[in-house]
Amino acid sequence: MVHHFIRKGPPPVVAYTLILLITLLLFVLAEFVVGLVQQRMAQVQRVEAVAEIAQRRADLESRINSVLYLSSTLNTYVRVNPNSNVDRWYELAREIVREAPLVRNIGLAPDNVMRFVYPLSGNEAALGLVYQERPDQWPSVVEAMLTEKMTLAGPVNLVQGGKGLIARTPIYYEEGGERHYWGLSSVVINYDDLISDVGLKNGNDAFRLAIRGRDAKGSEGEVFFGDPAVFDEPLARMPVYFPNGSWIIAAKTDNGRIPSLTWLRTAAWGLVLLFAAVAAVCYQLYRFALNQSLTDPLTGCENRRSLLQKTQLLADLYPRSGIGFSMLFIDLNHFKQVNDTYGHHVGDMLLIEAAARLGAHVRKSDTLARNGGDEFILLMPGTRCRDAKALAAKIESVMSEPFAMGDQEIFISASVGFAVFPDEAKSADQLINLADTRMYSRKREKKAEEASRAGESAEQEP
Repeated sequence: MVHHFIRKGPPPVVAYTLILLITLLLFVLAEFVVGLVQQRMAQVQRVEAVAEIAQRRADLESRINSVLYLSSTLNTYVRVNPNSNVDRWYELAREIVREAPLVRNIGLAPDNVMRFVYPLSGNEAALGLVYQERPDQWPSVVEAMLTEKMTLAGPVNLVQGGKGLIARTPIYYEEGGERHYWGLSSVVINYDDLISDVGLKNGNDAFRLAIRGRDAKGSEGEVFFGDPAVFDEPLARMPVYFPNGSWIIAAKTDNGRIPSLTWLRTAAWGLVLLFAAVAAVCYQLYRFALNQSLTDPLTGCENRRSLLQKTQLLADLYPRSGIGFSMLFIDLNHFKQVNDTYGHHVGDMLLIEAAARLGAHVRKSDTLARNGGDEFILLMPGTRCRDAKALAAKIESVMSEPFAMGDQEIFISASVGFAVFPDEAKSADQLINLADTRMYSRKREKKAEEASRAGESAEQEP
């Protein structure tokens, strides 16, 4: 029974194009996944950065505002008692310093001249300071006087050494129904202690932090802590609020950008390329296995299985195409004697030469297959009975010519039987059986002819 036609799979151009398209699609998918991971990491970093600066902001606001709140007690007392003595100031200042360790010193400056400093030890240089003579501090004093509100200056270099944040509050009192300017109170916060207390001194392993807004001017103020480059596309930024002013604190990754995930991209691309390589190798192995399953390994002709598939296909297509075809069974005569006389190696060489000689007399559209042993089958689409008969005679003629095997000439012949579809057979099975039967009939005829010639030759001998 003839097997149904089995497809040979996509041709190389189609297969490799498909592999290339899938590979490109996988590259796009890999980049999409890497992009999603990068976005996720960016989101995580931003959340972590916001949490980091939120904690620092809360610490800064808590510590600075608590100091300012305590200092308001002294301001209120002086406002109510503008003519009070230094002893009372001393008691209130000592209480404030005791409650607020970050306070470096407290000062009172009647008429903008520093007359009182607590504690005096280490701050002697501030005593007698005339603000109007200090261009680095006088602007903030004028601002406090004009706004009549507390201002936060700094961080500034203190005359007594070190850096400090100075909260200055203008003090006004009423006397005789009139409002008079008394002077300034100032609370100096130790800047280095503040930075250390809120955890900024030793930095952060994950982020670089920076603060801008010198003199509480917010985004318009100078950067006074950290690298100014942090404010170039920071991961997160947040205001730090004080009475009548603010700072801006920002965070950025140590390398200034979201990780590129080169390792993930390399791994993804590697897997895609591995897929492409494996797919190409598998296709090559498939083509090799398919070729082996459809090709005779000795002669390179197609094998019986391949020919049966093509025969069935032509028969199935005939109702639509109307194209008939012929089949020739070709058997090599005296091949067994060649094997017995010269050996199987020479017999194999003879089969190869016979296949080449047959192939030289068929069209590109024809299929030459080895049926096994010393038999070949020729399938010829679009031919009729007279074409098959003529080719059968031609094949018998060319196969009777000698074959040169090294220094020897070997003579064989061929017996050819043919059948035509659909003129002589209505199915592929009938066609094969008819061509095979005719080939054996032709083989018997040739044996009889050879026997007759041999008898005549013997009678002629003396």
